[in-house]
Formats: sequence, C-alpha cells, structure tokens
Amino acid sequence: MRCPHCGFDQEEAESCQACGLVFAKYAQRQQRLQETEAPVSEPARSGGNKVWFLVSLALIVGLTAGGILRGRKASEPAVSEIKLPKEQGPNALAGEPFASANLDELGTETAPAPTERITSKPVSSSIQQARNATVFIRTPWGSGSGFFVDARGRIVTNRHVVEFDEKQLDQLRSKIGKLEGELKAEKKILDRMERELAQVQDPDLRPRYTQILQSRQTRYDKYQALKDRLQGQLRNIDYYSPLSDLQVVLADGTEYDISAVTFSDKFDLALLTLQDRTPESATPIRPNFQPLDQGSKVYTVGCPSGLRHTVTGGIVSGYRRYGDGLLIQTDAPINPGNSGGPLIDSRGRLLGVNSMIIEGTEGLGFAIAARDVWSEFNLEGSD
Repeated sequence: MRCPHCGFDQEEAESCQACGLVFAKYAQRQQRLQETEAPVSEPARSGGNKVWFLVSLALIVGLTAGGILRGRKASEPAVSEIKLPKEQGPNALAGEPFASANLDELGTETAPAPTERITSKPVSSSIQQARNATVFIRTPWGSGSGFFVDARGRIVTNRHVVEFDEKQLDQLRSKIGKLEGELKAEKKILDRMERELAQVQDPDLRPRYTQILQSRQTRYDKYQALKDRLQGQLRNIDYYSPLSDLQVVLADGTEYDISAVTFSDKFDLALLTLQDRTPESATPIRPNFQPLDQGSKVYTVGCPSGLRHTVTGGIVSGYRRYGDGLLIQTDAPINPGNSGGPLIDSRGRLLGVNSMIIEGTEGLGFAIAARDVWSEFNLEGSD
C-alpha cells in the first residue's frame, strides 16, 4: 500500500513507517472535511518521534543510589512512607529508556567527587572533632558515610550502605533481562528498515527515511551501552565482598580496607572493623543518650552526593517509635551519601545515625537513636 501523505510503499499496516501517518485517523479526517465541505488541508506532518521504538522498562543508581533500600521484615511495623535515602552511585537510575524519557539525561552518571587528599583541620571545636571522626564509605554500587565509635577504630554505618538488598538485586536482574529482550526486538526492526531503505528510490523520501533510521539507530546504541553498563554493575554486585571491595576514606584522605563486618538483624546498622592498625586520627564520637527538646539545634555530618565531610544544620522535629527502636525526626538534610553518618548536638555528641527520609518530601529525615546503636553492638562509653 502507498502512504497518501508521503507516498512511501509498504506492506499493509496501521501507520506509515516513513512519516508516521495513522491511516485510520487520516481517513476519518478526510470524511469529516467532506461532510462539512471544508477545503481539504494537508494533514499535519507526523514527527519522527512517533515511529521510534518504545521500551516499557523503568530502571532504578543511583542502584544509588542509590535507591538501595533495606527490605522491611514481617515483624517490623508498617511505616510505608519512610524509605532509606538512595546511595550516591551509578545504579541510581530512573525513567523510561526510550521515547517517553529525556535521552540526554538517561543513563548518565553523577560525576564522582574529586579524590584529592583532604588535610584534617586541627580540632578547634567539638563539631569539628565529630567531622574528623566521620568517614566516607565506597562500594561498587555507590557510597555512604559512617563514624568511629570506639578507640579500637570500629565504625558504625547503615547496613544498606554496605550490603545490597537481595530484592533490589532480583529487580535489577529482571529489568536487565527485559531491556535485553526489547533491544533484540528493536534490532530486528532496524534490520528490516535497512532492507526497506535499499529499495527506496524516491529522491525526496530517501533522505527523510535515512534520517529516521539513523536517529533510531542512535537511540538503540545508547540503550545497548546502558544495558552493558548495568550488566557490568550487576557482575560487580554479584561478586561483592565487603572485606575486599569496600573502602573507608578518612577525613585526611587516607583509605582503608576492613577486616570484619557485623550486621544488625534488628536495625539498619552495621559495625565495621578497619584492617591494620587503628589510625591516630580515629577519635570516636561520644554518644548522648538524653533526648533533646524539640527545636534544639542539631547537625548532620556526611558525604552528600560525594561531597565529603559536609556539615549541615537543622533542629529536632520530634521522636517516633519504630518497632523496639526510637527514631529522631529532624529537618537537617539527609541526602544521598549522608546515610550512615552521625546526627550530633551542638557539643559534637552523637544523637543518632542518619538513616531515613520520607519519599517526596523535604525536611523530613530520621536517625536511629544512639542508645539503640550502643545497645545493639554492646559499645561502651557515653557522656
């Protein structure tokens, strides 16, 4: 059949593969024009975007981050609006891969923070001391924060910072498989279009058809590269071991591996032990188990979006029960990369571990109370 708009010859179909004209709609419009005796105008030219391949896959960094969410156990309370902040990293992916998404933004990664050596400043204040006790934690899929809790050089962080959730891993495998299948289907369409292009003789139609094919091929190549990158990340996660693939970076820029990790089954917490000797700069943060009044000034320390050892302020907004634990609600920013870092008071004492935010809101963050951290890992010392 021949397209009434561009003249392209093709097999019977619902729309023109060259210009995108939908034949049924074209016929309906012609009928309406005849009934009203209106002059026949040229049908609106359909943009090339309408013939591009649609992929229904929704990708989750990110991974990021990083969302890397800890699955809620059946025994835990239903706090559905609370989620863990996404870790900063290449698996923080979102959006529809093809026509319904912004291709300039999809599949891009946030540039990592510079790895220059940072000199620890002299401890001139208690907050500065807490900053120097905070560490940057790097994993194959993203990053987070932690802090020293004793003279043995042990570090507390969130469990989801150092352990990729199995449910998220299964979802990632499923989505990669779906993307693979749809890329194969699109490749068949591209091959057919190349064969059809070889038969196009019309000098006006051929350049347009060539442009459509090239644009479609460019999009295909973009998502083929995305699939390859995701598969590489999946391999890294599959073979990940915290004892070999996790790095801890101190405030002065020195890097350490870890020799042991203990996971909490009750809270989103993990306890890390550095390999080799304890650094001289590993001054622990002392806890404050006494709840502050609402409106009291507090600070978060961490590495939001890879910006290491950043201190930001806020207030205590309230307290919330979560199972057997206590959550401190704060409007101090808890951003990607801050997860696992300390929430401290104006004297630099630990109030809690930054862990959660409420999706779709600003100024609603939660920290696991210090008393639950100390109790869970049998830590010693408090003010």
